[in-house]
Amino acid sequence: MVGASRKMGESAQDGGERAVKVLVIEDEPDLRDLLQLSLRHFGGWDVVTAADGVEGIRLALEAKPDLVLLDMMMPGMDGMAVLAEMQRDAVLKMLPVIFATAKVQTREVETYLAAGARGVIEKPFDPLTVCGRIEDILRQPA
Repeated sequence: MVGASRKMGESAQDGGERAVKVLVIEDEPDLRDLLQLSLRHFGGWDVVTAADGVEGIRLALEAKPDLVLLDMMMPGMDGMAVLAEMQRDAVLKMLPVIFATAKVQTREVETYLAAGARGVIEKPFDPLTVCGRIEDILRQPA
């Protein structure tokens, strides 16, 4: 599913070798913290965070996440630019990327998917259900 030794949503008590690692690239500190708490608490996932696209790409290479949750609108390097840069790297282009954005008009979502994103989570999101939404997206055929 995401290349992890354990499926999304399994807890450490389920006997998996390691937790799924999610890289959250989000420039808003409160949203970044909320996503980190939600993914850790409700998903049991390891979470690495980045405050901008440049840091996100660096951490994607260093931390080797199983999934990237990527903000669309960030200063400097926006989500589409980050995704394009990831697509140029042989390893990073294999990572599933899910956009988290308020820009979810049909054409916008089609553009994200055509660029290589696996899916889109609409902001604002429910912190109680965001893990389930991620799992739903990853269950869909790529």
